Amino acid sequence: MKRVWVTGAVILVLLLAGVILFAPPFERTPPEVKLPPEGYIGAKAVLQIRAKDRPAGLKEVVVDLVQRGRRWTVYRKAFPRGIHEVEIPLEIEPKKLGVMEGRCVLEVRATDRSLWRFGHGNVGMAEGKFVVDWTPPRVELLGNTRYVYLNGAGAALFHTTEDAFEAHVQVGELLFRAYRKKDRRGFLWAVLFGVPQYAEGREVRLTVKDRAGNARTLLLPVHIVPRKVVRERVSLSEGFLREKVYPLLPPERQDLPPEEAFRAVNEIMRKRDEAEITRIASSSGPNPLWQGAFSQMKNTKVTATFGDQRTYFYGGKMVGRSVHLGCDLASVAHAPVPASNRGRVIYTGPMGIYGNVVILDHGLGLASLYAHLSRYTVKEGEEVQKGQVIGYTDTTGLAGGDHLHFAILLSGHPVNPIEWWDGKWLRERIVAVLSPFLGEGAKASEEAPSKAEGIRP
Repeated sequence: MKRVWVTGAVILVLLLAGVILFAPPFERTPPEVKLPPEGYIGAKAVLQIRAKDRPAGLKEVVVDLVQRGRRWTVYRKAFPRGIHEVEIPLEIEPKKLGVMEGRCVLEVRATDRSLWRFGHGNVGMAEGKFVVDWTPPRVELLGNTRYVYLNGAGAALFHTTEDAFEAHVQVGELLFRAYRKKDRRGFLWAVLFGVPQYAEGREVRLTVKDRAGNARTLLLPVHIVPRKVVRERVSLSEGFLREKVYPLLPPERQDLPPEEAFRAVNEIMRKRDEAEITRIASSSGPNPLWQGAFSQMKNTKVTATFGDQRTYFYGGKMVGRSVHLGCDLASVAHAPVPASNRGRVIYTGPMGIYGNVVILDHGLGLASLYAHLSRYTVKEGEEVQKGQVIGYTDTTGLAGGDHLHFAILLSGHPVNPIEWWDGKWLRERIVAVLSPFLGEGAKASEEAPSKAEGIRP
């Protein structure tokens, strides 16, 4: 009888052990914790932390910052039942906490609602090594173009400490990337920027950031010189709509009324094409390829200039507006199109209202665009020389007649091309500023650059 009781007790213990070991309430899998990539914590950082647990669910998450034997609890939260996954945007201001600049460890401890460990649950741990840095880079402005025409371009040269990681000039909402090279004291930076009329602002600001996201911003001393804007009234004919507008629309939109068809092309398609051009032309290389002034296509007449404001009418009714973002150059039909300067081909192909397009990268954020081509004679990745034929003019896209639409872009943003055809302007407004960065091989002229940077126009 005693043996029966002992056997029963053993079986009962085994059953209880089985319940504890295998029943869902006693699951033993710790929560999963994910930290952001190890890196820097700046003056005000936001770190994304994720914690997940199934099936028991999360009970508590605690985040500590550890440095030199000290510990700061920067986050602690208990969760109600049924929470299986959380994403925590953890805001940290280390200086306010008393954390010093230098190395630290971020520790995350997540506990679930399992009954394992006598009801204390499973614990998931994760830690990441970071560097605390709340001091922005030091910046010394060495020079910049002081007088810039509206729709025109300028340049800036500046020096930073070695912790500087990225820099740009901002005009309104437009960003112009700066490029750097190492020197004995840190980094020397060069940037080409524009002040086009479509920018929502006129102040020119230079911002430099380090890897921790700390930023230092300077307001550049730039005076914007106004330019007269050409306003043009354009009457749309039935033939133009039939031959140029409707062919650009997809098959499912061929039944649109004329006014809506034109708006779809002039507004929606134009915006899409210009955004794509900006994206492509933003991938500029760090080495300047251009040498000397850019060349206007030979034997051409400028029939439209940069910034021309066009208002379109159909049947006496206003149906749209546009701003012309280049120069139209008219010559004979199917005229050969030369590269305006040395560069690398970064795009060939159709581009909506611009027809067949070639885009050349000239380095330091500078690019040129050639549109409405019948065909092109170069391929992407190819380096071309100034004067080399890259295509032939035509009426592709929304062109009303055979011509070349020529554009200059800085960090993907169009600016007035006429300035870049002017060797004197280039020497005095761009090269005189960037000469220490450009060096001997990439100066814009064989002549010695003028010291009169920022001269009055």
